[in-house]
Amino acid sequence: MQAIFQIVANGDDITRVIQDRVLRIRTVDKPGLESDECEIELDDRDGRIQFPPKGATLKISLGWSGKGLSFMGEYAVDEISLKGPPASVVIRGKPANMRATAKTHRYGSWENVKLADVVGDIARRNRWIAACSVDAQVPRADQFGESDLHFITRLARQHGATATVKAGKLIVVGRGAGWSASGKSLPTITLTPDALLDYEITFPDRASFVAVRTKVHDTKTGKKIDLTIPNPDAPPGASAVHTERHAFASPEAAKAAAQARLQKLNHHTAKSTMTMTGRADFAAEKTVTLKGFKKEADGDFLIESVTNTYAGRSWETQVELNAGNRGKAKVGHEKKKGRKINLVVPAPPH
Repeated sequence: MQAIFQIVANGDDITRVIQDRVLRIRTVDKPGLESDECEIELDDRDGRIQFPPKGATLKISLGWSGKGLSFMGEYAVDEISLKGPPASVVIRGKPANMRATAKTHRYGSWENVKLADVVGDIARRNRWIAACSVDAQVPRADQFGESDLHFITRLARQHGATATVKAGKLIVVGRGAGWSASGKSLPTITLTPDALLDYEITFPDRASFVAVRTKVHDTKTGKKIDLTIPNPDAPPGASAVHTERHAFASPEAAKAAAQARLQKLNHHTAKSTMTMTGRADFAAEKTVTLKGFKKEADGDFLIESVTNTYAGRSWETQVELNAGNRGKAKVGHEKKKGRKINLVVPAPPH
């Protein structure tokens, strides 16, 4: 089966023009603003490749001959490189929805509002459509010399969410929530070993934390009060406590930040890299259910990033997974101390 591609530049289909010059096409999908990217490397053996204008839009689709194409994303050219020998031109792009206004440093404050209200304000001044599925109260948020991109990313993280811009929408959703901004459920993908070209799954015990400690400003005394949020998914015997460096204005803000930090820490309790023949149904923040590996490894993971690479008429998809909001810290802690350990299970009798 042969992989195919389509590239539309500023509305013109240039696929046939560059068909025999494409060395590699790569797209990366990650959660968050400005995380997505593309890279197109073209053979410039005769020096005839022309630089595309900065800001030109590139719509990239990949697929398989006889099965059609799948849209990977729309990007704006923001970097061009020359390589060699042999000579080639590398064109890189970022999401085409990012406006220059979103990168301008701004000042502003919000107090006792919904997160959706802040998202709406940021979206309107950048001419995006707001879509926020996170029901959270914001006691106070200050944008002090920050771009809208940096500010809304930081604010979303404080509430265990991620912010991104796709198809003209500023989307803020909870990490691993399993729902899109439109309210539709993100389908879970099941992966088995026989569907993969190669894989690695790692469970680092050093990533286990039993709690997160934060500090809150007491408005009456002016002192800082410790607030500790336990991790219900910590393994037995865990003792490490993560301490947030900054104090928060209210217990509600501190608790939201601590819970968001717990989710992030739990993500790191397992990681995986899986490579397979090209597929278009993977996207950042989707849930992947592993099945048929080992009982300790099977279960739900969260997609951290998806890299699609076209080269030599072939197409591969590489998926980076994390352990999800609840984490996998308990993996390997099921056995009681002092019990005999057998690393090899005896074969069943014939």
